[in-house]
Amino acid sequence: MPIFLPEPEPTRPADGRGYNRLSLNAHIMGAGGAQCALRPKSWATLLESRDTRRARWGGFRPCTRQGDCRTCPVLAASLDSSTERVPYNAPRVLVRVESTFPDGATFAAEPVTALWMTDQPTDPDYRMNGQRWNWFRLHRLKGWDLGPQYADEIGYGFWMLRTPYAPAPHVEVRTRVRTSLTRHAFTVNGTRAALLTCRGHCRHDDGTLLNVIGHHIPGVVDDENVTVGWRQLSVPAGSHNGRHLALDAHRGSARVTLLEDRSQIAALAFDGSQWTAEQIRSAASALLHRTGR
Repeated sequence: MPIFLPEPEPTRPADGRGYNRLSLNAHIMGAGGAQCALRPKSWATLLESRDTRRARWGGFRPCTRQGDCRTCPVLAASLDSSTERVPYNAPRVLVRVESTFPDGATFAAEPVTALWMTDQPTDPDYRMNGQRWNWFRLHRLKGWDLGPQYADEIGYGFWMLRTPYAPAPHVEVRTRVRTSLTRHAFTVNGTRAALLTCRGHCRHDDGTLLNVIGHHIPGVVDDENVTVGWRQLSVPAGSHNGRHLALDAHRGSARVTLLEDRSQIAALAFDGSQWTAEQIRSAASALLHRTGR
């Protein structure tokens, strides 16, 4: 995938091709030199940086290694995305964009841009309640898709959309493998919120099942019993790829079992009084639809 973006020739080719308004304006603004497709500085180039085959010179920050990508720390940091996590357990977050020009800036000066992430799009105090980000961190962020641009009376921004490949920020999954089963304990601040027991080998190798269950786990968990009454609980009916769910609920506890014919594949038990009927149903749906063969 192309990363090094050489500067176009400063003169228009004889056949009239090879130039566009963006590259011409970049020369006028004095943004000469090669650029790096991993260093976006706008919504449009952030989109291009996620698949650099789309990247074109003119909207990125300068190359720092004169094209020697093998020794570039930017490339190394781009490949290591382990430290980038969205702090909100939300299906989408808004990134507010603030662009200002320094005092005394000339016509050719670039604006200074600040990014603020928030899960409360109507909050005018997003600077105080949100989290500061930058374009390169968003480029490194995995498990989130770049959404559409957005504008309201507060200002301008764009959405980031969660995918099943994004883990829940408040949940830790502890896995123990036994001879005949595997147990995945979902904990919040050290307190168990759910326990997934897989019979035989696990059938969720891509990890999305654990992530999606985590998305539905309450933000606060205690050691109390489940308070949702059994009459309020339900699980998705019918079968999916020959598998179906069975609900076992009585006072103070709830458990969903995934069956294939009459054989048990997995069971998901819930702990704590903060669970709602909708959260339990959504986690059960993930168990049914995200368990493979």
